[in-house]
Amino acid sequence: MASHTLILDEINSNPSCKHGPTVLFQRNHPNGSIVCKYYGCSASRDGKCSFYTSSDQIDSSEIVYNNTCNITQVIKVRNTEASQKFFCVKCQRLVLKLNIESHNNHKIILNLREDVLRQPARFLLTPLTDDGIEAQYFFSDDTLICIEGIIEQLKITKIISLGAPRLHEYLLTSTATKSLLLDIDKRFECFYDATSFLQYNMFNHHFFGGSAAQDVFISFLQTNEQKDRLCIFTDPPFGCRTELLANTIVKINQLYNTTNSLVQHVLPVFWVFPYFMEAYIKNELPSMEISDYHVSYTNHRRYHNGKKGLKNGSPVRFFTNVPLESFELPSNQGYKFCYECNKSVHKTNIHCSICSMCASKNGATYKHCVKCNWCVKPNYKHCNKCGRCAQKHDCHFYQTQITCRICMNKGHVELTCSFWKHFKEIKRHYSGCMVCGKKTHIIKKCPERKIALKEKYFLGKYNNVLNT
Repeated sequence: MASHTLILDEINSNPSCKHGPTVLFQRNHPNGSIVCKYYGCSASRDGKCSFYTSSDQIDSSEIVYNNTCNITQVIKVRNTEASQKFFCVKCQRLVLKLNIESHNNHKIILNLREDVLRQPARFLLTPLTDDGIEAQYFFSDDTLICIEGIIEQLKITKIISLGAPRLHEYLLTSTATKSLLLDIDKRFECFYDATSFLQYNMFNHHFFGGSAAQDVFISFLQTNEQKDRLCIFTDPPFGCRTELLANTIVKINQLYNTTNSLVQHVLPVFWVFPYFMEAYIKNELPSMEISDYHVSYTNHRRYHNGKKGLKNGSPVRFFTNVPLESFELPSNQGYKFCYECNKSVHKTNIHCSICSMCASKNGATYKHCVKCNWCVKPNYKHCNKCGRCAQKHDCHFYQTQITCRICMNKGHVELTCSFWKHFKEIKRHYSGCMVCGKKTHIIKKCPERKIALKEKYFLGKYNNVLNT
């Protein structure tokens, strides 16, 4: 099967579709040869945006889509008092009462209160669930309260709510924290003016409002170093290309530094994503660490912590570059502070003195396997052929997909590590570390292994003689 590689060049020079500048993809044959290069939509992941063109058949200056709209009418509706407008459920927009006849056969909501208009995601808008471009899942009240607590502990005063409308409206109505919503969903412009909402594509850093919108954004980035602390909080569709969003976060951080005449200030970032996508985030932003908070949604069929949710709770977590010891998770929601790990964890996450960590990531209480000397999911069983714990598997295929805990390279397990075979015999008959045989630590923390590999750990990545 052919693979598609993303080429991150200067996106703004690429041709544009209705979602802004496209991105360049490279289609590779299974033998490694290049089949073709083409421009595709940055936001669409399932072909629902029809833009597709070969890179050698286009002049990037020729294709530009017009994204303008009747902004005068939008402003008129937005600025009219609540008693003179209604919300059309079918059309998903606010309409003046004098135009109510054109919506005779539609379901409408009258007598709108100001507090309802300030929280459209909570009370009015139907969540978009098209995972191809927009997938809106709104945070539960427990999750919003947890985020508010983290914000207070970190003394955050301004937040860029990147694709997080429910958080945005919660901050505006329930806290003193300033928030700017950047979202591709055009429906929000009926409820918020340009100082609190900008239509934006988070996957190519494109403002649909042009230079005027960019000026508003730059103004929001301006901070008083003594009074303000800015944070990026993003809740993207789970099927997104992490390379593109990470690139956008880096661009925002660079723009923040330029705007405030700073050299290398790193903005706090919170990225909401499932725990099993950790490798994708850390591959792009190695400094991001996973928090053990189980993010819950009101409108997701399974990703919540209620009775009809998954057995081990929601698999969605916070990924952040903020040191995890800097904030505590709410104890009344089932979290505790582990003083050995120096961070908050879920109450089901038991600290292992051998692994030196609270190992669970999926919400289940992990168990320590004395054979592979590693904490594993409770339903895993030890495979003597692989020297690893796993679910039912094909040993040959499994070993080609796994990462060796000795050399940290992919494609084999510890028992077949060629480097270690030449360096020193692997402890095949053991009940502890495979390198030295001791029971007091795991392979990753073995002194003999680190000395042999001349290994250094920096920003979430291991560097050793085999990878340099």
